[in-house]
Amino acid sequence: MELGQARLGTHFQVVRSTLRTMGLLLAAAILFAAAKPMEGGQVPGPLRVPPQDPRFLWMGRVAAKGEYELRLGYPGVTLRFAYRGPAPTLLLGASTATCYFNLTCNGWDPVLIHSRKGRSEVLLPSGSAPASGWVVELTRRTENWQGVASFHGLELPPGCELLAPPPLPERRLLVIGDSISCGDKIDRLPPDFDESPRNSNAPRSYGMLLGHWLGAQVHLVAVGGRGLTRDWRGRSDVANAPQFFPRALPEEPDSRWDHASYQPDAVLIGLGTNDFNGTLPEASGFMLAYDRFLIEVRKAHPKAALILLESPVFGEEPGTLDRQKRDLLRLCLDGVVALRKTAGDARVIVAPLHKQPGTASDAHPVAFQHEQIARELLPVVKVMTGW
Repeated sequence: MELGQARLGTHFQVVRSTLRTMGLLLAAAILFAAAKPMEGGQVPGPLRVPPQDPRFLWMGRVAAKGEYELRLGYPGVTLRFAYRGPAPTLLLGASTATCYFNLTCNGWDPVLIHSRKGRSEVLLPSGSAPASGWVVELTRRTENWQGVASFHGLELPPGCELLAPPPLPERRLLVIGDSISCGDKIDRLPPDFDESPRNSNAPRSYGMLLGHWLGAQVHLVAVGGRGLTRDWRGRSDVANAPQFFPRALPEEPDSRWDHASYQPDAVLIGLGTNDFNGTLPEASGFMLAYDRFLIEVRKAHPKAALILLESPVFGEEPGTLDRQKRDLLRLCLDGVVALRKTAGDARVIVAPLHKQPGTASDAHPVAFQHEQIARELLPVVKVMTGW
C-alpha cells in the first residue's frame, strides 16, 4: 500500500512536471508569435496616428500637405491632445533650424522645444496619470520668417491610449498684426542683446494673454515686418496684411484659409508701425487702404467687433518724430472708424495704447510690457464683446 502510494505520488509529479513544461513551451510560443517579424523581416512597431486625427485639437491656422503633414506658419498655433500609458512620440519637422515651441503637460509651466531643421522626435512623459490622462499642449513660439514648422502625427507604443482632450473655449479672438503681435523678442531682458529666435514667444504676447484672461481661443494672423500698405523697408510688393490675411501660410498664395471655420467674437488689428517707418504715408491714402482692408475683414467675419489698435512703439513726447507718427496714425484710425460708420458698420472702435519702451537695444515690447498692453485692451474687448 505504501509502495502504491509512492508510485502514485511519483506519477502526479511527472504529470505536474509535464504540464509545467508544456506551459513554458506554450508561453514561449506565444512570445515568439508576438515577436515574429512581419513580411520583410520587420518587427511590428508603434502605431502611427496621422496629424488630422479628430483626437487632435488645433487652435490657429494650419495647412495640410498630404495625409501625414500639417504645416504651421503663423505664431501661436497650438495643438492639444490627451493620452495615458507609455509615452507617445511627437513627430515634428521644420524648414529651418530656428523653429521653437512651448510644451506644457497638465498645465505645468512650459518647457522649450527646439525643432531642428528636418525631422525630429520628442518623447513625452510616461507613468501614472490622473483619470483624464496627460493633457499636452504644443504651442509655436516663432513666426513664419523663422521657419515653417510641421506636425507629422504621433507614434503610440503598445499600451498608449489617446483620449478625448478638454474642449477648446467657445469664445474666440483674432489678432492681425506685425512682429509686436507675434511676440517677437519678447523674452529679452535689459540689457540683453541676444538676437536668438528663442527670444520670440508668441504665447506671452498681448493677444494670447487676453485669450488666457478671458477664456478665449486666439488666432494670431501676424507677420513680422509687414504692414497694411508696405513693410518696414517700404516695400509694397510683398505679402502685407491684405495679402496674408486670406492665407493659412502667410507666404504661400495657394494656401487658402477657410474663414468660416473660425468666426471670432472680436478682431484686434495692430497695423501701422511698419507703414510709418521712414517717410510717413499720406493720410487720406492710408485711410482708404485701411478701409478697403476692413471691408474684406468684415466680409469674412460679419458679426465680429473690429478693434483698431494704436502702436505701442510710437512715443508720446510732444515735438518728436515719434509723437508725429502717433498723432498721424490716430488721425487715420479715427478717419477709418468714421468711414465705417458712414457705411453702416457701427461695431468698429479705436483702442488707445500707451508707449511701451522695449529695451535699450530694441524697441519691441518685452513680456511685462505686453502685459501692460493686454491690460489696456482688456476693458475695450469686454465692452465690445459683452464678456
